[in-house]
Amino acid sequence: MVIAIASLALAGCATGGAGEVGYVAPPTATAQSNTDASPATSAPASPSASKTGSVVGVWEGETQADCNTSAANRCNARQNIRITMIEGESGLTGYYRCAYGTMNCYNMNETGKIVRATLNGNQMTARVQMPDGTSCIYTGRTVAGHGVNGGYSCYGGGALIESGSWKGRRSY
Repeated sequence: MVIAIASLALAGCATGGAGEVGYVAPPTATAQSNTDASPATSAPASPSASKTGSVVGVWEGETQADCNTSAANRCNARQNIRITMIEGESGLTGYYRCAYGTMNCYNMNETGKIVRATLNGNQMTARVQMPDGTSCIYTGRTVAGHGVNGGYSCYGGGALIESGSWKGRRSY
């Protein structure tokens, strides 16, 4: 019983948001009191709005498991993934899909839900909650708004279970 409680406590610590930067919704534009104002006198769009929009959409790509931090039978395993980023009232969220590449998705987790996503400059981070209770964190740098290169790490039961690299391109 004590071991089970300790395992749950460790799992909670492993999936905490240490080091992540929270998402702050861009301020909404306020209506101008002068309806005859020309566009030249309008306030410029919020820069954070365009930055957030740079990751909203569907990102399709591929992961490759690192041999040093993954199970021996998963060394260089590749999966095809799709990360769908949506901006909502509570920030960035979305969905995750995984499909066979050179091996099955880890633990057959073919779907997931993005429970937290952030954007800091061109660095994006997305935490994906899998159906079996594990979670993966995908990080990457956006490249010209159309591509992303980065890494991922997956956790279960308070321990790192797999990590590697990922790359993708915006498809929608």
